[in-house]
Amino acid sequence: MIDVFNIPSQQQQTFTFYATGNWQTWNKPRGAKFIEIFCLGGGGGGSSVFDSGNSNGGGGGASGGIVRGLIPAFLLPDNLYILVGKGGLGPSGVAIAGGTGGISYIGLQPSTSEQTLICKSSTTVAGGGNTNTAAGTAPTISVVALSAFGNLGLFTAIAGVAGSGGSSGTGNGSGQAALGTTLVTGGGGGGGRSVSLFGTGGTITSASAILTTPVSGGITNGQNGANGYGTLQPFCGTGGAGGAGATAGIGGAGGDGWYGCGGGGAGGGSLKGGQGGDGLIIITVIT
Repeated sequence: MIDVFNIPSQQQQTFTFYATGNWQTWNKPRGAKFIEIFCLGGGGGGSSVFDSGNSNGGGGGASGGIVRGLIPAFLLPDNLYILVGKGGLGPSGVAIAGGTGGISYIGLQPSTSEQTLICKSSTTVAGGGNTNTAAGTAPTISVVALSAFGNLGLFTAIAGVAGSGGSSGTGNGSGQAALGTTLVTGGGGGGGRSVSLFGTGGTITSASAILTTPVSGGITNGQNGANGYGTLQPFCGTGGAGGAGATAGIGGAGGDGWYGCGGGGAGGGSLKGGQGGDGLIIITVIT
């Protein structure tokens, strides 16, 4: 084909990195002109609660933070090192706080030192839900300027979202709306219980035409919260919903979060919080 207008060909290659717990290596392809980075941290887990007597609902975990960037490829070495944050543990046991979600890193060496980093998903980890109804704390927004080699490109940092609180007493767990301020959400809170009453789990709702299905919290006695879901194109997702309390027997477990989203808190009488979603790093090469 004759290139009449001398317009360069624009082709893309996409590399997706999942949480393995280990450093991974990205090799710069021949002919790369720019790379685009999407760096998402792991979400926090929802908490478990007490399994006997009156019980509050567990708090939902927070979402991970996000950093996006564009870098001229000629400024980068042939290899970059990737560490994707794991999602926080959704604990199994009596009254255990949810695990924290890991930070995701991209650097020039397999090190979390600011002096060798290009970026990291947030400054602090995504908090896990607390057994005393408290929601997981949102990670603080990444300060890209602190990463020495972040100055090689143009970056946007997005703060994580706090989880939703569990109920106090026999009330209902709190929920939250997806796509309100960012692409991921925290987890819903669990409902409480007594010997005669139970609360429902917090639901993740959405008014968007993309995420059209609510992630329902438990609404019947001891019902589990639903797992979160999402889409890669366009990228967005939800946390897990909260479990319902149970007047007798086992309460509802919290739902698991999608990538980077928080796990749901357990309902009163449940020993299982929702798992926080693993982080994700996507590098797109423009040649």
